[in-house]
Amino acid sequence: MSKTNALVMSFALEHRPRLTRASKPKSRNGCTTCRYLDFLPLHQRRHFKCDETKPACLACLKYQGFCTGYTPAKTKPLAKPPPQRLVYPKLAVSQAKNKLCLEPSYASLTFSDQLEKDHFDYWLAFSQASCLFRSDFVAQIIPQLSWDDSVIKHLAIAIGAAALGGNTREQRICGKGKFHKDALVHYGKALNMLCSSPMSSERTLLACLMFITFESLQGNRAAGLNHINQGFRILEQCHQSLEAERSALLDGISSSFQKFSHQAWALNGVHPQETEKRVPWCCRGRKSRYAIDEMPLVFETLEVARRWWAIVRHHIEHHAPLRTKFQVKGSSMTDHPMLPPGDGAPGSLAYIHSFTRYLDQWDAAFRPLAIKAHTNDENYYLRALSLRIQYLYLWAGVRTGSWTDETEAEKITATFRDIVALSRQLLAAEASRPPPRAGEGDVEVFSMDDSPTWPLACAYRVCKAPDVQNEVVQLFKQYPRRDGLLDTQAFLVVMEWVERNASAGIIMNMPSPVVDCVVWDDSTVTLQRQLWDPATSEWSDKSIKFSIV
Repeated sequence: MSKTNALVMSFALEHRPRLTRASKPKSRNGCTTCRYLDFLPLHQRRHFKCDETKPACLACLKYQGFCTGYTPAKTKPLAKPPPQRLVYPKLAVSQAKNKLCLEPSYASLTFSDQLEKDHFDYWLAFSQASCLFRSDFVAQIIPQLSWDDSVIKHLAIAIGAAALGGNTREQRICGKGKFHKDALVHYGKALNMLCSSPMSSERTLLACLMFITFESLQGNRAAGLNHINQGFRILEQCHQSLEAERSALLDGISSSFQKFSHQAWALNGVHPQETEKRVPWCCRGRKSRYAIDEMPLVFETLEVARRWWAIVRHHIEHHAPLRTKFQVKGSSMTDHPMLPPGDGAPGSLAYIHSFTRYLDQWDAAFRPLAIKAHTNDENYYLRALSLRIQYLYLWAGVRTGSWTDETEAEKITATFRDIVALSRQLLAAEASRPPPRAGEGDVEVFSMDDSPTWPLACAYRVCKAPDVQNEVVQLFKQYPRRDGLLDTQAFLVVMEWVERNASAGIIMNMPSPVVDCVVWDDSTVTLQRQLWDPATSEWSDKSIKFSIV
């Protein structure tokens, strides 16, 4: 049987069309920086074009913090005008006598124009309005340092411009604010100055705190968490080098970072490693090994109670330990560090329950202030209310063994109802507070302080009572807000998906996932689920991604 060979036919083209460039010529109007980078080798070039925005290219501002501007167009020299006789008007006698020479103010010498001063003033008002516990550190110390520190000044102006230019969540996250470009310009100036000039550790940490605020306001979780992680590392080095002497400025900075430690723990940020010989700065006491063992029996003020609450919460979250399944893409740890030796059996229910004694001690010292709050002004009552919500949430976490004991969670359903009821009071009061500047209208609720967002999310996850879960969803819909790196919208999209699938009977029939991790990005939240398929003996990826922009 003969084989039929395949025939390959080719045709000679009399005229082969020549490849040419597009009819539109390449733009030569880019900024100086982008045009310079075009001459670099391919492996060093950037993979985005100049957007030709004037006076500064937004691509340069975003990716390197500054833009060198554009080459001025060449113009012909103007002909020399003929000499003219100058005529000087004579002042009236009354005007000459009343003419005064005013000395320039310090503010006029510090800011280049009135808009910079407006942004700085708005940052100051915004910082006070975004914190339930107003501290002298933010209200007085940072403004005073900004007068002679250009890095701090430009960061304050950048935060003020970002907050003033956009009132809504969409404007701030998507960069649609009126002064978004001004914010990037000052952010780039501060970043460039910080990299080019030496600064003390205290000033660097202070700039790090303001970087965290700026990135959180812009919705950049990965950048914000990275700044928190780096700040913790710098603080550990500072406390090691300044073992004998500690400045008041460093104590104020440490207290501010202690507040951010909760969000760093919630999103699996970096925590300094503990050894037998050394305890990290965030857990170490002045006389005892741990700071929590130096807690007083009575708190004099709510501010003292809040500082000790940050110490108690941080110690329990990292030493019990309590684990979360939330991560920020590109910033969170995937592997937890080893716990220090001598802690018995960390993670067991009995061991976690032993930390209740610290909560009871704090609650006993706080109770007189809570009773006093009913007869005080509204702000005092709201601060006490916030501390009570945080206490109940952590007490429930310890009682349920890091939110894993469903039987125990059912027994304390009343506690979850208290968390929801108290949170409704606090959220309603904060939503009705006036904006930083009068006449602004509806402004997004944004804070850098503790809020009911995380306690409510934990109540929804652990408590199986339908009324509690429905109430949490309604609160997130009625009072949307952002608190640092936490966003109610990121929780709400997952809760609504769970409700839709539960009503359709899908989740109840789904096998329990072995791996269940919630990964946050700047614009998405991914519910990572991997299920074991016994038929194929393989893992199947059931991850679901939601948009939160």
